[in-house]
Amino acid sequence: MVFLCKIDKERRGNLFVVGACKTIKNITMETSDVKELFTYNHTVRQNYVDAFKKLSWEDMIKNHETAWLSLKDTLLHIIWVEDSWINYSIQGIEDPNRPFPYSNYKSWSTIDDYNFNSTSKVNNYLSLLKPDDLCKSVSRVNKDGIRRNTTVKDVLIHVMAEELHHRGEIIAILWQMNIQPPDMGWLSVMKKTDPLWVLK
Repeated sequence: MVFLCKIDKERRGNLFVVGACKTIKNITMETSDVKELFTYNHTVRQNYVDAFKKLSWEDMIKNHETAWLSLKDTLLHIIWVEDSWINYSIQGIEDPNRPFPYSNYKSWSTIDDYNFNSTSKVNNYLSLLKPDDLCKSVSRVNKDGIRRNTTVKDVLIHVMAEELHHRGEIIAILWQMNIQPPDMGWLSVMKKTDPLWVLK
């Protein structure tokens, strides 16, 4: 048995309230799946960080006309989205780093420290994640000033998808620089084949 969240149509004050979990069969996402997906994202992210360190700092901060302009700021955005949603919004805490201070990160040591501290807290949260937690309500004010309500499960999916989206931008930039991006294949990175699939 696993759990699915539903949204009640009842309003309490100005907010919709996330309803109780109902038990159903044959749903695909369990907490073990969530943890494995984040293990994959963190592994691939670290592989990209290691690849970035072979580039010059000038290459990292160059404007590539993408959503967050540079490789540095795209990487920081990926880390911050995960940090902000999981370590703050899911916990019911306002993120003090909104808007995110990209210009404060001027060296690899500052980026490494932020990535390590953020992922450590995320991994600690995930290690304690229980099926009931996936249905808990999360509330957050967006840039447009509107407070929106969702569930932990949907926040976790959003964060995973956000990283994949921006990783695609990073891959495109690396291809334009004639650099082969690190492997990001689920089967190869997570060693899901027999024999192992090693991409080079």
